[in-house]
Amino acid sequence: MYLFINKPYIPEDIKNEKGPLLMHISDTTEESFKYVIQAIQNINPQYLVHTGDIVDNIKLETNKHYLGLYKKSLKKFINSIEIYDLTPYYVIGNHDDIDSVRKLSSKGIILEKGVIEIEGRFFYLSHKHEETNTKADYFLYGHSFFPPHYEEGNKIGLNGLLNINVIVLSTGKIYQIEYPMGINYYRKMERGSIGL
Repeated sequence: MYLFINKPYIPEDIKNEKGPLLMHISDTTEESFKYVIQAIQNINPQYLVHTGDIVDNIKLETNKHYLGLYKKSLKKFINSIEIYDLTPYYVIGNHDDIDSVRKLSSKGIILEKGVIEIEGRFFYLSHKHEETNTKADYFLYGHSFFPPHYEEGNKIGLNGLLNINVIVLSTGKIYQIEYPMGINYYRKMERGSIGL
């Protein structure tokens, strides 16, 4: 078992960026919420995209009887996020309950997947990576370790399960910040575990 005593390392370059900034996360666990909030406080993004499985340690798809516990943890996360001056986007993952997210979010934009435009850049958002001919600048996803980040022609794919992605929307520059040690233990995604 791991203890999350580490804090996110945020390079000074990110703190000095003029922005606007978009922060992309995915498959968060209740144990990582504090870490994510610390990253938000240090980065100060104008946009937050969560590509699903907001309370990934519960695995709601296979544990429907934990819906009450899921709602309690979801409320904690959403309330912690939505106090900041940012626009949150919540993509519904296989371990999320869309009705609960809709009920608890007061300012989030909630979708299952699709294209959004932010500051003149187009993003295809989905929980699971999809091969698609959809025109977008960035493809943001999570759910699985594969595929990792990629760049193919004009398409950039960022996997929010691997790390926190920060995109400087004015320049397109991408920063990647590590999640806390042990997050995959709580996601039940270490070797020998099944948890997708």
